[in-house]
Amino acid sequence: MDQLVTNLISLLKANVFLFSGFIILGSFLLMQLTIPRVIYIAFTKKLTAPIVARSSHSQKVPSLGGVSFYITLMIFISIIGIVYKNSAGFNIIAAISILFMVGLKDDLINSSAKVKLYGQIGAALFIVFSPEFHISNFNGFLGIHELNPIVSTGIAFFFLIFIINSYNLIDGIDGLAAIIGIVVSTTFAFLFYFKHDHYFSLFSILTASVLVGFLRFNLTKGKMKIFMGDCGSLVVGLVLGILTLHYLSSPLAAPVHRVFFPENRILFVFAVLFVPIFDTIRIIVIRVANGRSPFEADRNHLHHALLDKGFSHLTSSLILGGINLLITLTFFYYSKILTYDVFTLIMLTMYFIFTLIFYFLSRENRTHKRQRT
Repeated sequence: MDQLVTNLISLLKANVFLFSGFIILGSFLLMQLTIPRVIYIAFTKKLTAPIVARSSHSQKVPSLGGVSFYITLMIFISIIGIVYKNSAGFNIIAAISILFMVGLKDDLINSSAKVKLYGQIGAALFIVFSPEFHISNFNGFLGIHELNPIVSTGIAFFFLIFIINSYNLIDGIDGLAAIIGIVVSTTFAFLFYFKHDHYFSLFSILTASVLVGFLRFNLTKGKMKIFMGDCGSLVVGLVLGILTLHYLSSPLAAPVHRVFFPENRILFVFAVLFVPIFDTIRIIVIRVANGRSPFEADRNHLHHALLDKGFSHLTSSLILGGINLLITLTFFYYSKILTYDVFTLIMLTMYFIFTLIFYFLSRENRTHKRQRT
């Protein structure tokens, strides 16, 4: 029996495509098996998302999709860890478990922003002190190369907390968070594969597969519909943050295999996470400008602007997902041609253009509402 297991592990390790297929098929099927059971328990125990003024749903829907995320991630992260020995796996499992519990509590009985922040800090500490996630070098971005270890840890900590909250904020309509997560994790899967970093390539593939499996239930109507909830969005946001930190901290590929200039690595984060980062910065600026707390919930998100314009949940999600994919592809196309200073100007211009587009879109929506009243 031991020999059979050893041979199986050797086979999977030697054939990353076979292992990838196993991860994709296995995680997808497990999501299909667990989500209906989570939905059944949620309706039996009356654990559905409340309908409030800013809600985009009008029927009782469970918001515990993250339970299936957690079960699937734990099982397959463990399997990946058995095949590819990586000490970071223990830190990842611990961090995910912390945020899952914090998110689950919020989905069941609501938690304050302070409690969720404490949970994020606890999870982040498991990640930023792991050697796999030390951003030791900016590779010439803004003229910065080697980083002081304390500064490096602080930057990694800030990046992780910001990405978690950015992803959590876009989870407001059906399909959006999952589609953005699929775009981001698939991008990382390819990047890690070409760097021969198979552990994190498979981890990225696992994340994308879990989100694809979830989409079937998130985009449907009727009693089989489910939201990912905070226990899902916080966990996926953490995973995307982990993938981001690992890419920024991983050794540079050989020049012939580099996808973009090393100094453009930081800009890559702002490209591949364009929609979450753009929406978060935009929301914070709007709330502070209006004299409100940046943590106060409202209907000023990008997806709300599109919904108010008459687009459906799916169309709005596809538009924003398409924008994120377009920015990512644009980055890859030009980032091996342009230096970081020119590319920074281009990225800032794109942020400015989209700010104007959604400003006038939101303004037009508010004007129409006033005219109707």
